[in-house]
Amino acid sequence: MELKLNIYKKKEVIKTYKTETYDLMFGTVEDLIDLIDLDKLDKGTDAEIIKLVGNMLMKGINIFKPLLKDIFEGLTDDELKNAKVSEIATALVEVVKFSVLQIKQGSNGKN
Repeated sequence: MELKLNIYKKKEVIKTYKTETYDLMFGTVEDLIDLIDLDKLDKGTDAEIIKLVGNMLMKGINIFKPLLKDIFEGLTDDELKNAKVSEIATALVEVVKFSVLQIKQGSNGKN
């Protein structure tokens, strides 16, 4: 799973952060548990999931900002101000979907 986040100056991409994967830590999951409706994430369309994550972003900005900076090593607060919310939501959706899949595989006895 490749994660990507573009940083913009006006409408031009000036920098792109990429990472191949990211595993959520349990402490982060604890922080997010009240913000995430796993049933909606599991059954929703990609558009519905992105909207849900956008709403979660607004509620949990203090959780997501450090998480994004951990996912995209070197990302600064100033750069984050110049990233599109839709791209942030997409990256977070991918991380959450990957983590949910890992949890499901573990609960089914698959590792």
